[in-house]
Amino acid sequence: MSTLIFYERIVPLDRNTHRNLRLKAQPGHKFAADTHFVPLAAAELAPASHEYPIVFARQEDGLLPVALLGMRERENLFMGDDGWRARYVPAFVRRYPFVVAKQNDERLMVCIDEGYAGFSRDEGEPLFDAEGKDGAFLTQALGFVQGFHAEASRTAEFCKELDQLGLMREMSALAELRDGRKFRLEKFWVVDEQKLQALQSAAVIDLFRRGWLGLIYAHLLSLTNLQDLLDRTAARTAN
Repeated sequence: MSTLIFYERIVPLDRNTHRNLRLKAQPGHKFAADTHFVPLAAAELAPASHEYPIVFARQEDGLLPVALLGMRERENLFMGDDGWRARYVPAFVRRYPFVVAKQNDERLMVCIDEGYAGFSRDEGEPLFDAEGKDGAFLTQALGFVQGFHAEASRTAEFCKELDQLGLMREMSALAELRDGRKFRLEKFWVVDEQKLQALQSAAVIDLFRRGWLGLIYAHLLSLTNLQDLLDRTAARTAN
C-alpha cells in the first residue's frame, strides 16, 4: 500500500528553481477523487471517527491507521461534484501538494508534487517573495506539513504498542447491498475488543495515561460508519 497516494512527481522544494512558482488551490480537494483510503495521524482519530470507518493497514514498517473512503479501489465516496462531502477532511489531504521526505543523511526536506494542477507561474499565491524568502502562504503551509510529520512518530509509537500488546486481529468483510450486490474488504486490521478487555490493569492504566485508550475507542466506534459507507456505495452505484 502506497502512502503517497495522488502524488505524481515529488521533487524537493527549491527557492531557486521554484522562485516564481505560485499556487492556486483547487476547491473541494478533487485531486483525491480516485483514492478509497487516506492515512491518518493519531491526533485525528477522534474527529475522523465521526465521519469515516477507521481501520489499520499493515506495511513493512508496521501498522498504519487509515480512513476508508470507499468500498472499491479508486472510488472516493466522500467526493461529489461540489467537492469533499464531510465535515472533517483528513490532514493528509489538506497538506497536499506538500510533503516532508528524508534525505540520504536522514535530514528532512520539504517537497512538492510538481504534477499538481494548482501550480502556475501566473496565478495564485506566490511561494517566495521578491527577495527569495518564504512567502506568508508558504510559511503557513510548511508549519502545517511539519506538524503533520512530527505527529507521524507518535502515530507509529501508538501502532507499535497495539502490536506489542497483541491487540490486533486481521479481518476480511463481505458487504452486501440491499439489492444483493456484494463487495469484499480484505487484509485490514482492527483492535480485538476481547483482547483489550483481557489486558492486565497495569497495561490499561498505561494506555490511559499515554492518551491512547481514547484513540482505541475512537477507532472501535468508527467501525459503525461502515454502514454509512455501504449506503453511499448503494447510492453511487444506483446513479
